[in-house]
Amino acid sequence: PPDDAPPPPPTDGTPKPPPSTQSDAQPVIRAAPRATPPAAKAAAVPRPAIFNANEEEEEREAEKQARKKKKLEKIDYGEHALAEDKKRAAETAKSIIDMIPTETDALFAYALKWEVLDEHNVAETKMKPWVQKKLIEYLGVEEPTLTVYITKLIKQHKAPKEILEEVRGILDAEAEIFVIKLWRMLLFEVLKAELA
Repeated sequence: PPDDAPPPPPTDGTPKPPPSTQSDAQPVIRAAPRATPPAAKAAAVPRPAIFNANEEEEEREAEKQARKKKKLEKIDYGEHALAEDKKRAAETAKSIIDMIPTETDALFAYALKWEVLDEHNVAETKMKPWVQKKLIEYLGVEEPTLTVYITKLIKQHKAPKEILEEVRGILDAEAEIFVIKLWRMLLFEVLKAELA
């Protein structure tokens, strides 16, 4: 090739040098393009989550601390709203009590909804503590075995007269009063659960 022929195009992807206007021009020496160091390439590429584990952990810890610092504000319903709720609850209780017969024969004949008793676990949650408290009043000591036994009779859907026969030997003269109070309380709790 002649000396004044243009140099062949580079094959490495570097830009072509501008054509020389001087015929005696000295060759231009160009530096090879700098290779990007591997560390710089790695910094440019997003890292997988495993490499950001410390940052994620720090973020979670900061959120946790922020939640701890937040103070819950007490909701103030106001005394008026609380008084209304208490008044409404008292009215409901009074209306339930008015539904329960006061005469013994009518009380024992009242149709108890056993399915409500079972569904709301009234025997265990409401009646067992009541029975325990009343037995302490009548006997002067706690009787856990008798408490469990009477609660079991309620769970077995025993009629009030059957319960009376079972406790008569233990409570003697107070047995009838105990069963009347027990049955009134049982009716109250079942009706309350039914209306809730």
